[in-house]
Amino acid sequence: MSDPLEYKDAPELTGEIFLKGTGYGIRMVFPETGTEEMLLSELERLCIEAPVLSGNLGIVMDFQGRRVSRDFILSLLSRFIWPRKMRVLSWTGYDAETLEDLRTMGAATGEPVPEKTGRREKQTAGALVLAKSLRSGQRVEHEGDVVVVGHVNDGAEIFASGSICVWGRLKGVAHAGLDGHEEHTVIAGVFEAKQVRIGGKVSSALGRSMEWWGKPVIITLENNSLVVRELKL
Repeated sequence: MSDPLEYKDAPELTGEIFLKGTGYGIRMVFPETGTEEMLLSELERLCIEAPVLSGNLGIVMDFQGRRVSRDFILSLLSRFIWPRKMRVLSWTGYDAETLEDLRTMGAATGEPVPEKTGRREKQTAGALVLAKSLRSGQRVEHEGDVVVVGHVNDGAEIFASGSICVWGRLKGVAHAGLDGHEEHTVIAGVFEAKQVRIGGKVSSALGRSMEWWGKPVIITLENNSLVVRELKL
């Protein structure tokens, strides 16, 4: 029987680039399947059918868990982004090597940060919902809450300014509260992580000896200490 939490979204199944309207403009979601040359051809078609891509709308390039080469990124820049004067706000994905390449090339990575205004109240991005599991080597960064409808496997990482909720097994790194606020939480349907972080507080080494190991838990930061409570579902 297949794992009921192993869900694959529409862009990955179709192999096509998916355009999604957002508050900041457009999110261009690249599939995890297909060759890079096929994606470049697909993007050529999209630019003809969707001239709005060359307008003033902000665009986020979302590679999901795909490992893309530097040559592919340079092709995007030279063949599409620069000639059409696309306004790319950020580049994002779950593959650690891709994110590192983008940073080395000077690209802004992660979810776009809301523009600053004269207001003093706290501003964060909306929740990022991932209807899939994260494999080893995949990394998610988000300026808000992150919800994973799947597993976070050993070697995968989530870094969130807000809270983190994993419906399945949490075995990888979960670092919530990057904005420094203490009210954020880490929730896991099955907790099997060796370490968890909220804000600047890092847990000590965790293991199977813990009474709540392998159970649903909620972790909070209280009085500068991490507190784990078993969830009764």
